Amino acid sequence: MAPTLVCWRCGEALRDDLPRIFPRLEKCRACGSDLHVCRMCRFYAPQYTTKCSHDRAEPAREVDIANFCQHFRLRPGAHSGDGDVTSRARGELDALFGGDPSDAPDPTAEPAASDDPFDELKSLFGKPDGSS
Repeated sequence: MAPTLVCWRCGEALRDDLPRIFPRLEKCRACGSDLHVCRMCRFYAPQYTTKCSHDRAEPAREVDIANFCQHFRLRPGAHSGDGDVTSRARGELDALFGGDPSDAPDPTAEPAASDDPFDELKSLFGKPDGSS
């Protein structure tokens, strides 16, 4: 029994009646992502500079949009299910440096507003009284 092919982005199982020669403009019916992409190929290797382990393939500019690569071969298990890359990287950095994610400032929060921005500037340079 052949392994089930799934979308690289959402993990949805692909339909069973896909043609043997995979169409370049095929899209996932669940999320609408292109499927003839490097991330769906068995030669996809993110650790390489070219992102491809095939010795004759041209490097792709984008690995998640449809391309014309003639070496494309479908890869079962293309969906990693790792979640958000940014949050995973933040967690790894926190583990490495001993940081606590709850201590980090909220990037979406508005900066604290002061009555006079010039007062903040003066305090940065150690002249709280305004003298030169």
